[in-house]
Amino acid sequence: MYWRPITEADLSECLDIQPECLGDQVVDRRTALRVWKDFLDAPSFLANVIESERPLAGHRIVACGMGVFVTKSFADQEVRSPKPGLNSRIIAGVAAGESVVLSQEQIASGNAGEGIDFVNMYGTWREGILNPDQLAEVHELLGTSFVEHFAGYRFNRVFKEAIGASNIALARATGTYKLVAEFQESKSALMVATPESVLTAPYSVAAKIYRYRPPVLHLRPAEQRLLVAALSGKTDAELSTELGLSIEAIKKRWMSIFDRLDEFKPEILSRGGEDSDGRGPQKRHRVVAYIRTHPEELRPFSWNAKKR
Repeated sequence: MYWRPITEADLSECLDIQPECLGDQVVDRRTALRVWKDFLDAPSFLANVIESERPLAGHRIVACGMGVFVTKSFADQEVRSPKPGLNSRIIAGVAAGESVVLSQEQIASGNAGEGIDFVNMYGTWREGILNPDQLAEVHELLGTSFVEHFAGYRFNRVFKEAIGASNIALARATGTYKLVAEFQESKSALMVATPESVLTAPYSVAAKIYRYRPPVLHLRPAEQRLLVAALSGKTDAELSTELGLSIEAIKKRWMSIFDRLDEFKPEILSRGGEDSDGRGPQKRHRVVAYIRTHPEELRPFSWNAKKR
C-alpha cells in the first residue's frame, strides 16, 4: 500500500467509505459534495488517500484522510458547546457564505503568531475488507501522510469527531487526543489534541507535528513551490514541465534560493568550512536535504506579522 494526494476523481469514493462524515446533516448531499469539491482548491484543505497496489474487495482506495484549518472563534465555540455534527457545521458555514475555514493569509499570520486550529474532518478506512496486518499498515500510512502534510505548521488545537467504535478507539489509542464530549445518539465523540496533551505522548505522530520552529529563509511562494516539487528528486526538465516554467526560469529560482541561504543560512551551502561556490547540483542536494528536516520553510508565514 502507499499514500498519495487526493484528486477530484477520488472524492466521491472516499466520502462513501464513511458517509456519516459527509456533513450533510444541515445542507443537502449535493451541496455538501459541492463544498468538498471547493475545498480541493483551498489552501487550508489538505487530503490524501491510501491505495492498495491490487484491489481489495473491488477497491483500490482503502482509506482517506482530509481536514481544514479553522478560525479560533469556531474552535472556541466547539469547546464551549460541543455537539455532534462537527463537519456539518463547517460545510453549512461555507455553503451559507459564512466560512470558518482559514484563508492563506490567516494561516500565514497564525504560523507567525499564536498558532492555528485544525479539524481532522475525515480519517477512516474500509471496514471488513482489511486483515489485521493490512489494517495496521493503513493506520501507519494515515499517520505518515498526516506528518508529511502538516509538519511545519504552528498547531494550536487539532479537533476530530471520531465516529464509530473503531475510530473512537484509534483516537484514544494515540494518547494525544483528549475527550471533550461523547454523543450516544450519533455514536461519536469530540476529541481534541493540544500542545499539553501531546506532551504526554512524546513519541506519537502528533508530537512530530507539534515540534514547531519558525522559518528563517524568508522564501517566496514561488520558491516554496519549486522546493516542494524538488523534494521528489525531479530534474530541472521535470520541474519545468510540472511547474509550467522554462528551464531558464527554473535556474533563476534556484539562484534566488541560493541567495537566500547565503544571506540567512550560509553554512548549508558549505561543508566543513568550504566555500559555498560549489557546483549547482551539490548546492541543490544540500538545500533539499535541509528542507526535508525543516518543513516549516515551506509553510505560509507572515513576516510582517512577526515584526509587529
